[in-house]
Amino acid sequence: MPASKSKAELYRGGSPSTDITTNQNFELRNNAGNIYFSIEGQNGTALFNTATLTSLVNCSVVSGSRNAAFAVTGPATASFTLNIGGATIAKENIKFRATNTLSSSPGASGNTTSSFFGIDFFRSNA
Repeated sequence: MPASKSKAELYRGGSPSTDITTNQNFELRNNAGNIYFSIEGQNGTALFNTATLTSLVNCSVVSGSRNAAFAVTGPATASFTLNIGGATIAKENIKFRATNTLSSSPGASGNTTSSFFGIDFFRSNA
């Protein structure tokens, strides 16, 4: 089952730790303003030829055959269901990404402090 992804992981883009073999409910917890989240097919995979998105709450989505982009105006928690259409999605064929913001500031001893703002991604049907 896909693991949760932190703001930092989504900033860089990340795949799930395991294949997706069943329909999944997800939450997008946004602690910033308008942030975009995407599900992207990798290796030429057209995810949304079989998979669909349902039960959208607090977000809007636009999708094509290989990706889906969500807009989440925060701070808010959005949710959706990824219906895989009976086919397994191999972990190497899907990536999650968000337009999270990295904020850095100099610390008192010359060290730089960094924080991420935006979306954390959670599987909500444990």
